[in-house]
Amino acid sequence: MASPDWDDDEFIPPFEQHDQEDDAEVYYNRPLRDQNQQLVDENLQLKKLLRENGISWSPSLILNPNNPERGIWSEAVWPSAKKGSRSRASGTKGSKSRLRHCRRLPSLPVEIQLRILEYALTSDYPIIDPLSKINQDSLTPEEKKRGNQVAIGFLSTCKAYHAEGTHYLWTNNTFVFTSYVALRNFSNLSLEYRQNIKHITMRIIARYYDNEMRRHLAPYPAEGERPTQTIRLPIIERLREPTLARRGFRSYSWLQIVDFLDALRPPFVPDHPKEEPRPRLLPGLDSMRMDLVNFPPDFFLSPGGPAIHNMASHDLACTLNELQLTGVPECQWGGDISHQLARMVKDDGLLLKNNSTFVYNRYLRRYSKADNAKWKMRAVRAWKVLAEEYIRNSKKAGNAGHHHHHHHHSHRDGSGAIVMPSASNEDGAPPTVWKHRRTLWKRVPISRESEEREWVEFDRTTGFRVPEEYYGDEDKDTYDEDDLVCTHCGVIHSPYDEDY
Repeated sequence: MASPDWDDDEFIPPFEQHDQEDDAEVYYNRPLRDQNQQLVDENLQLKKLLRENGISWSPSLILNPNNPERGIWSEAVWPSAKKGSRSRASGTKGSKSRLRHCRRLPSLPVEIQLRILEYALTSDYPIIDPLSKINQDSLTPEEKKRGNQVAIGFLSTCKAYHAEGTHYLWTNNTFVFTSYVALRNFSNLSLEYRQNIKHITMRIIARYYDNEMRRHLAPYPAEGERPTQTIRLPIIERLREPTLARRGFRSYSWLQIVDFLDALRPPFVPDHPKEEPRPRLLPGLDSMRMDLVNFPPDFFLSPGGPAIHNMASHDLACTLNELQLTGVPECQWGGDISHQLARMVKDDGLLLKNNSTFVYNRYLRRYSKADNAKWKMRAVRAWKVLAEEYIRNSKKAGNAGHHHHHHHHSHRDGSGAIVMPSASNEDGAPPTVWKHRRTLWKRVPISRESEEREWVEFDRTTGFRVPEEYYGDEDKDTYDEDDLVCTHCGVIHSPYDEDY
């Protein structure tokens, strides 16, 4: 049955707030997780004591290093092993010959073992919610059918395999987080492995709650559909209580973005030196993708409050070389969120925006109409280089008395030294054809779901890609810094109001 058209007159905006029942479940599971960790640590200590005293906790293991049968298949696998031990104990002549016929574990060169280990612990697909229980509602039907992608049992074979395999597991794979709880639980992983992770994906699915049985429609949360096309929102039912405190239609959307960003902040480490700042959850993170799911345009109330600004512009400011956003609603609030999130990108970094990757109705599914969609791209604060050059040129020209205005989000200290480094230049950039126009080369994915990248030239004054029709036109090869200088402050400001 076709969905009815969107009608603004019947629109009921959801009230943005955390769901008390979900929060209570998260709080309840935290003590259980801590208790389980204590039991695991205790179990490992007991096993260590058994190993040190040559006592096996499993009948299939032989832990005595002086036993010649060490490394032989157990009797359940190869019965002749036990017979060989009897003959050897009795000193018969056939004991050595029978022992030679016993089947030992295969012996391979260490290099080949490591290659096998690396292959077994490298997944063909991103690993979803590592170290946490997966919410099946956050998976597509294809993802539910995949099953296990890595042979995690390798890590429990021996200490050597555990050490090498753990390194392969966290270095060779990419990760998708569907809840902020899963991302926060990632702090249980040692910093030794967390600091090597360069890219993650956040799958942020807007959640809707109501304690009345009613249908809620919203504009289709993807571009390319009819303006009146609607989607029926999946509602999480809550009990109707005899109070007005928690009644009504509620959403968990903008606050969910805040919770995800909050999980990236430095976790608490009791023994960390007090004179040193604690590292962020993923201190080596270079790029990040945020897939917003079921964020309809012109549907939510204002994000409100400074929470997202504080996270993106202060706690996590200028930490990424590249930020990919999909599913951001094309409306005023969606634009505001994009501007705030762009603060996490370094100067000369890359901001990419695209259509929705997923749509959630009865279940989560890919929005296949835009799989090959091109990214909307912008070089973030590429104009800062021009502003710095103008300041240096002004000082050389003897304009020491000229007043320079420092913006609230300036990345310089009082002496003018750079305190927030810009994104590093990529090697292999092609030469520019412009003599005067100031440009920047960046490698950009050719489509939303492609790993292949191509070189794109950006205009530093605007941050946008240089239009194709500009090439070959000498009239476009111009740059006059005086046109960018503020007549009031005497410095170069952002050429656009939102100051990406």
